[in-house]
Amino acid sequence: MRIGIVNDLALATEAIRRVLVASAVHQVAWIARDGAEAVARCAEDRPDLVLMDLIMPVLDGVEATRRIMAATPCPILVVTATVDGSFGRVYDALGAGALDAVNTPVLGGPDGAAGAAALLAKIAVIGRITGTGSATPMPSNGT
Repeated sequence: MRIGIVNDLALATEAIRRVLVASAVHQVAWIARDGAEAVARCAEDRPDLVLMDLIMPVLDGVEATRRIMAATPCPILVVTATVDGSFGRVYDALGAGALDAVNTPVLGGPDGAAGAAALLAKIAVIGRITGTGSATPMPSNGT
């Protein structure tokens, strides 16, 4: 699946990029540093999925989601530092057309693998729903 990443924080972008590359079934289509750049990138090169942060300069993730869905609709998964801490904005993004939300994975540490698995699981579900996913099964939860 070709995936666009939208995040203004280099560390978050790198964590997401590493998860996608390590999966060996997804490719990074492009990276945008703010919502306005994401809207332009989607118009130029529509990916199979956009991973959208919420809090960014220039144009936030909610408004970027609204504009992308109006001009060049594509699946959007909100990937933000804390879904629980940004619940109001997450709800607004879902209302604007995003399909789901997940916490941004972290690099290393005890939460690294769990965050990566959660992101890949959400991507797999969206891929199945939209018909853009690969035949690769979702990561198991150990059961």
